[in-house]
Amino acid sequence: MRISFGPAVLVAGAVAGYVAGVQALGKAGQYSVGEGGHWKQETTNPKDVYLIYALGHFRSLGLLPPGHDTAYYTRDLDEDGNALRSTCSYILSGQEPAARWWSVNAMPEGTPQKAISLTAADAVLTGDKELKLAISRHMQPGNLLQVEDFGPMRVTLVLNAPYPPKKDEALKLPSLKKVTCE
Repeated sequence: MRISFGPAVLVAGAVAGYVAGVQALGKAGQYSVGEGGHWKQETTNPKDVYLIYALGHFRSLGLLPPGHDTAYYTRDLDEDGNALRSTCSYILSGQEPAARWWSVNAMPEGTPQKAISLTAADAVLTGDKELKLAISRHMQPGNLLQVEDFGPMRVTLVLNAPYPPKKDEALKLPSLKKVTCE
């Protein structure tokens, strides 16, 4: 009796390739930015050897990759490093995003089609150009992204035509602090 390992090796290689591809799709083109490293910039750099995975990452989520004049930042952790959940209330706060146009989105993890948004045109800023935005299932005063009960979530900040930072000034992204949980 002769035993052949060829088919088993072929199947194992295909499975390993599939797993590596799925992991690359989830992480390609993501770089930690800002204080604390909870914001991740998602890019599609044409010179990146992993560009095909970065493009695949956006397409697997049902999104178009950001254009060359768009900065796309995401996070799924609050300031304490805990996963964002729709059963909790959060406050996103910081200076008005430095861009010609911007939006903040909250969505169920992996389902951007159900995202809800607040745009620059709809936001009410404080007198010193600070943005305060509640992300909650319950009504809140001021700017609000009222989310449904969909479990784990992700927050995205999209900057179209961002203004370059002033000399010797670091990128400042808003903080996201948990207020309460149910």
